[in-house]
Amino acid sequence: MDRLLGEIEALHEDDALLPNVVAELERVFGDELHIRSGHLYEEIGKRFSLKYKTTEQPIFRKSFPSDSDEITDIVENQGRILEGDYSSEFLVPDNAPCGGVPVALMVSRGPMHRWLIVYCLTPGWNYEEIAFCLNGVRASLNYRMRAVAAESDLDQAADIQRSLLPSRPPRFANYDIAASSRSAETVGGDFFDFLDLSNQILGLVIGDASGHGLPAALLVRDVMMGIRMGTSLQLKMIYSLKKLNSVIHNTTYSTRFTSLFYGELEKNGNVLYANMGHTPGLIIDGDNVTMLSPTGTIMGPLADLQLDRAYAYLPVGGILVLYTDGITERVRSNGEAWDIDGLVALIKENRDLPAKELLEVIFKTALSLGHESDILEDDATVVVVKRPA
Repeated sequence: MDRLLGEIEALHEDDALLPNVVAELERVFGDELHIRSGHLYEEIGKRFSLKYKTTEQPIFRKSFPSDSDEITDIVENQGRILEGDYSSEFLVPDNAPCGGVPVALMVSRGPMHRWLIVYCLTPGWNYEEIAFCLNGVRASLNYRMRAVAAESDLDQAADIQRSLLPSRPPRFANYDIAASSRSAETVGGDFFDFLDLSNQILGLVIGDASGHGLPAALLVRDVMMGIRMGTSLQLKMIYSLKKLNSVIHNTTYSTRFTSLFYGELEKNGNVLYANMGHTPGLIIDGDNVTMLSPTGTIMGPLADLQLDRAYAYLPVGGILVLYTDGITERVRSNGEAWDIDGLVALIKENRDLPAKELLEVIFKTALSLGHESDILEDDATVVVVKRPA
């Protein structure tokens, strides 16, 4: 999914952009998402008129009034699965080989330039999969078509983002803490934070906003501000994170999605955490490895975030490492994935180093390896928390 979004961002904005996306989305995800017969409409005057289709036989009408109730509903929701009575307004009469369930998403370059992409859902489609994929594509296209890349704006965005990240690790009890984030571009999508919840509890945050550049940076800002506001109001962990997800989901200009790990480290080593589709945190105690695996879905695509809390323990002498996939998605010279196993082995080999030096070893080793993607490198972020004896 992220690879496809990266390809969208790399395309030149011309008359072929949207037709290429409509065709490519169907080619890549047609079988998995059960989508067929892609149609592209452009708003001209007071109607949406057909500009391109992936099938010879039209499944949908050649035009729709732009002020109809159905179109208004799609605009308000940025997309919709058109079941029931809505479907009859889109399908060509007596021609519903796909089962008669259209799905539509709106993309725009402003209120005066709007397009409608419509697919036909074949039997077996899943609501959450459709919503996740098409919401991501919609957001990526909106940013691709609206954003005017200016070097000065990116520099300002980078300054703002750097100001959001902690300038130094916190002092907390007897713990040794280090953290760093390195962007693949001027502005990155990775972030981390430390929250002073009390003299007994330290909040730990790490996340990865999909994509790169300004769109990802905007989401980083929103997520970090939302978490800081939630903790300052002393809201419950799950309530605060679900509320933040709702805000992100309903924000039209939000960029795609983000994984997020939020944990509360107590002075005695207890860790209460929620992992929203992020890479598993690691607690390494000698040869024992505890993985802080996801407890819920990623933030953004779905209005209702499914999320639970989980508990772990960081013993004396143990190491807690949080990281983004820019670290583990590396490959060795023989082509084998470095992955989590490689990271764990490296930490064990260097477990006696102070947190800052261990952090440097992780970056030096991981970034010296190749990356699995031929298109994009990735932002890389690591947080190391040691509990010395």
